[in-house]
Amino acid sequence: MRATKAPTVSLSAVALNHITAMLLTLSVMVPAAAPAAPALAASALARRVVLPASVTPEHYRIDFTPDATALTFRGAVEIDVTVREPTDKIVFNSVDLVIDSAALSGSAQAPVISYDERRQTATLTTHQTLEPGGHTLKLRYHGKIYQQASGLFALDYDSAAAKGRALYTQFENVDARRFVPCWDEPARKATFELIATVPAEQMALSNMPVVSTETLPGGLKRVHFGVTPRMSPYLLFFAAGDFERVHRTVGGVDIGVVVTRGDAASAGFALDAAVDMLPYYNDYFATTYPLPKLDLVAGPGSSAIFGAMENWGAIFGFERDLLIDPRLSTEQDRRRVYEVIAHEMAHQWFGDLVTMQWWDDAWLNEGFATWMENKVPEHFHPAWHEWLQNMRAKQAAMQTDARDGTHPIITPIDDAMQADDAFDLITYDKGAQVIRTLETYLGEDEFRAGVRRYMHDHAYANAVTEDLWRELDKGSTRPIAPIAHDLTLQAGVPMINEISASCSDRMTTLQLAQGHFAIDADSTQARIWHVPVTAAAIDGPPAQAVIAGARAVAMQVSGCDAVILNAGQIAYFRSHYSSAGLAAITAHFADLATADQLGVLNDTASLAAVGIEPMAAFMNLTKHFPVKAGQEVAAALVGELQNLDLAYDGLPTQAAFRSYARAVLNPILARIGWDQQPGEADNVALLRSDLAMALGEFGDPTLLMRARLQYQRYRSDPSSLDASARDTALSLVALMADQETWDQLHAMVRSARSEIERQQLYRLLATPRDDALIRQALELAVSGEPPPTLVPGMIRQAAQRHPRLAFEFAASHWEPIAATLEPESRTFFLPSLLHTASDMKVLDELKRFAAAHIAPQARQEVRKAQASVRYRAHIRRNRLPAVDRWLQHEGAAR
Repeated sequence: MRATKAPTVSLSAVALNHITAMLLTLSVMVPAAAPAAPALAASALARRVVLPASVTPEHYRIDFTPDATALTFRGAVEIDVTVREPTDKIVFNSVDLVIDSAALSGSAQAPVISYDERRQTATLTTHQTLEPGGHTLKLRYHGKIYQQASGLFALDYDSAAAKGRALYTQFENVDARRFVPCWDEPARKATFELIATVPAEQMALSNMPVVSTETLPGGLKRVHFGVTPRMSPYLLFFAAGDFERVHRTVGGVDIGVVVTRGDAASAGFALDAAVDMLPYYNDYFATTYPLPKLDLVAGPGSSAIFGAMENWGAIFGFERDLLIDPRLSTEQDRRRVYEVIAHEMAHQWFGDLVTMQWWDDAWLNEGFATWMENKVPEHFHPAWHEWLQNMRAKQAAMQTDARDGTHPIITPIDDAMQADDAFDLITYDKGAQVIRTLETYLGEDEFRAGVRRYMHDHAYANAVTEDLWRELDKGSTRPIAPIAHDLTLQAGVPMINEISASCSDRMTTLQLAQGHFAIDADSTQARIWHVPVTAAAIDGPPAQAVIAGARAVAMQVSGCDAVILNAGQIAYFRSHYSSAGLAAITAHFADLATADQLGVLNDTASLAAVGIEPMAAFMNLTKHFPVKAGQEVAAALVGELQNLDLAYDGLPTQAAFRSYARAVLNPILARIGWDQQPGEADNVALLRSDLAMALGEFGDPTLLMRARLQYQRYRSDPSSLDASARDTALSLVALMADQETWDQLHAMVRSARSEIERQQLYRLLATPRDDALIRQALELAVSGEPPPTLVPGMIRQAAQRHPRLAFEFAASHWEPIAATLEPESRTFFLPSLLHTASDMKVLDELKRFAAAHIAPQARQEVRKAQASVRYRAHIRRNRLPAVDRWLQHEGAAR
């Protein structure tokens, strides 16, 4: 599964080889007696809410008939089970299903059915003890079709001909039980055989190809799909609708992109990407993709939880994550689609072929897929600089990891219904950064060999993280366990402190100690990590050491220039320089490698926001920021200035800050130009968009006037702007909208030519700065006009600049809003609206809402929201005055 996040990108091959060489010697510095990984406590295993092991499934034959109009379905399933010990009870998962009849082979009497709604289980009690061996369970049942992405769900859309409705499924992590009575746990793998009765004119899809079709009376057909390999229930998939499929065969695999009829022209980019990637993955894993076909199925709408899902052989994704419309799609959209496909295709091996044993190891799926979504475009599109782009995600993960509510990458999950707490930046983005660190530490070839062994030895089965470490360490002279255990079993961000630095005979001697970067001091109990440190003076050779604990360690670096502690910025830690060290780096900032510029900028901004560094340290970097800096560094600067501007919201000194921010950014925009230039790098378009949005938010009059003129031209002639210019103009006009403009944008929704365009426009309606217009947008969201799956996105968009207003509206309209959310997202949706809030008063409102609507054991996101509000309030109260003082004395000198 892939959640929506900022685009990500990579170091050049030369830089990767350089960093690999720097890290190869680190293993000799790891203490030989490093402690083994602590085993999962027996008490943690005992707390798990799991199904009894006395009966396990082997094969499901599911025959069902959906009624898309009535939003119901009926089904029959035959489940071949193995009874492993004598029992008179069969317990499986079921929710929102009514079992109409049950029968068990070898039993003359029907078993008695009972339900446990809290645990989402059904129990069949037999009239005699079942002896060990094989049995077949036959169930007839009926259920509901949802209108949000859980279980079997419907998505409505407008086509050129008429309104349409298509059916899809989404089962991760605990929603297969909404479609079929089953053992809905990742370790309960089985084979699946699906039969569906659908309207004769529709296309039906599942994990496997269609093997036969029967024509039925009443304009129906019965579609039989092939039997799947052994897999976890959450990977089962079905879709039916008025679809088109474009496809190509690669290495004997039929690769297709499936769209609603009329959208086939938007599928080419995705198909080309998938065709390129499949041979790459076959080679990387040394395990050939085992299914006969692989579909990418695009559906209209969106989700509060995910953008795409890795169903084996039938990846589902919302249209904005799979389709490219040249009229609407920007360079950022192209990157997102490419990354989504790379992520979900990686899951066909990491997650589908080899599946985590339980949800506490979800990172084995998501961390690796996130790592691959950067590694693959770095291979095929090196000019994108994917790993450099990805440092934005690394920064976000570190900020989350330093606050209350964080958790270890491998985190105990007691109940699968709480597993959504683990699907966050820590699991995805910190996980990917840890994998990249370990790959570089071992060397790319040795790391890949370990991954190949892991795939081979655990194919069609389940694994835990220790299985992977064992495979990676086999025959290795550089065992990774001490570093890997610290980074995956402990929450928090290690920090390397430069205590002092002195130079003699062209050698700099550093005194370094390992500390802990924390926004909330008690966010984690972890205090010691084995941290691989690669330090280098500017243009000097690297030196390596592993630093663990607060005791200072001497480290020598060749050269007397400014020294970078995390050269290449691959390792997961914050760098805290001495005052003299940071001053030297600031003076030579333009001479640093792009990755190190990013690292210094991110670390300095974060340390200054907390109070470890003075705010002047960050502001001095902005003053010395090179106009010719690379796109990735300039984009990071834009993001940091936007964060400060959010903290300034409503303060009288915001105008002075915005004036300074415009003075910093305008020369960069002037250098790359307002409009796309022939032959310019693709990344320049990303930077131009970032700069335009930031300068618009900062009230740049020239840019806002240009946006208004482009908007008027677009209204007269939509073909007059390319996709990028259209996106920027509409976004800025929506930001500054008055009532007339808002009404014009609302009218555009009705004339939108695609569901992607309709979704964009609805979100633009929730963009304005004006409170009154945001209230109109929120009322519109719950009016029934937008499709249900777009409602959460509109509210989240409104919360970006109006967090308290959006939160209070959602809390007071909770019942209709909750009806548009997947069940798993209802515990975290409202807390997530406070991501940009700094008003401490809202915490009382959050506390009251949580007490009324969120179970105590499901309040992880509440803790994260509380920590975020406290952090932003701290910046507003304690750090902005220092920025104001700096602006008074230094700001005009730029």
